[in-house]
Amino acid sequence: MKKAVFFSLVAMVLFSFSTPKDIQWYSLKDGLELARSGNKPVFLFVYVSWCDKCQRMDKKIFPNIVVKSLIEENFVAVKLNPETDTAYLRNDKLIERKVFLKEVSKGKYAIGVPRVVMFDEQKKGQLVLEGLQDPDELRDSIQKFLKK
Repeated sequence: MKKAVFFSLVAMVLFSFSTPKDIQWYSLKDGLELARSGNKPVFLFVYVSWCDKCQRMDKKIFPNIVVKSLIEENFVAVKLNPETDTAYLRNDKLIERKVFLKEVSKGKYAIGVPRVVMFDEQKKGQLVLEGLQDPDELRDSIQKFLKK
């Protein structure tokens, strides 16, 4: 009996120190549907797997407690990898990956990574951030977008 109580207490202590959960990221299609139904803006993170700056944003910047809470409380968070994801947004319509990549190869819709796009379809507002952001820069940009 004492062993059971001891192991229960140890388990409770270990679980109380678990790492905080990551931001809930959605696909573009699901994120847009959720944003529309919840009347929330979208926080779109465009990345590629081999980009060290993208990985830094994902592992070091987004977990920042202030940045994370601003994103979770005010946006629907969407991750988009143009190398692997299958659908993209343009003029409120989803287009196929192969069409997108063909356009990118011509330079018509070229996208540098990492890129953050905050947009609100209701207010028609948009803010684009290119390159690596530090937590303070990202926080300030999010707050600027939300004040519009």
